[in-house]
Amino acid sequence: MKSIFIVGHVILVVILHAQINQAQELGRFSAETEYNYDESSGRGPSQWGYLNPNWTLCNKGKMQSPVDLTNVRVEIVPDWEQVYAQHQPSFTTLVNRGHDIALEWIGDAGSIEINGMEYQLRQYHWHVPSEHTVYGVRYELERHAVHVNEETNNIAVLSVLYRIGRKDPFLKQLTRYLKAMVELNINETSPGMIDPNDFARDDDSFYRYTGSLTTPPCSEGVTWTIQNKIRTVSGRQLDLLLDAVHGKENARPLQPINRRRIYLYIPCFWADWTSIFSSKKMDWSIIFTPLEYLQRKLFSAAG
Repeated sequence: MKSIFIVGHVILVVILHAQINQAQELGRFSAETEYNYDESSGRGPSQWGYLNPNWTLCNKGKMQSPVDLTNVRVEIVPDWEQVYAQHQPSFTTLVNRGHDIALEWIGDAGSIEINGMEYQLRQYHWHVPSEHTVYGVRYELERHAVHVNEETNNIAVLSVLYRIGRKDPFLKQLTRYLKAMVELNINETSPGMIDPNDFARDDDSFYRYTGSLTTPPCSEGVTWTIQNKIRTVSGRQLDLLLDAVHGKENARPLQPINRRRIYLYIPCFWADWTSIFSSKKMDWSIIFTPLEYLQRKLFSAAG
């Protein structure tokens, strides 16, 4: 009987340890006092790797995120690299984690499939300003949709970049709850049932690379997918996200590429060959620098 109890205790400890590790990977237990984005505090991004023995990758990793999306070689990738999303409404909790605001789904909110691997949606969180840059330009906001494979704990993140403009429909659903957080000084509230399925369908082009979490423990091997289409968010919505975390910006500095490749996926309908080879106006860059041509066309359309 005693041996059964000991075995059961060991199994329980292993399970709890795995759950805690996953929660730390997603930042659920990260406290504002553990790290921040203020270099003058001694706990800023350049010091993260020294604050905790489990965070050494933040300083020593070779596949860290975020990165600039254009100062590298860009390649067109095939269809099977596409993201297949099957999200569905589920109950949520809105959490102030000190360093950011996260919307966590309770239960099954659906999944995505990349290269035959399925990743379950866990949460959205926001960074002000954006962490990834495009042509060296940092946008006003970036949203990360964190997905986890239940068998391997591998992580895939879908990222969206925003510029100031019209209100973001998804954030609009959270306005009253963000206001409550600020006015009542609370760290958690329940927005109820929310549908995460708001990814753009009118522009299926995206960047793909292998990187890391952008917060401690900075775990590597994360599959990043950054939508090419730049969305808009209102100034008031941006202020609400900042007010909820006491006006503190939370973008990690850019990390070295270290010979990694960033792949650009472009659907076939982007290739308008008739306009490219128009007899009236021939753009010779399609011949001499085809990838740069396609990238320039994509971002001018997205802008």
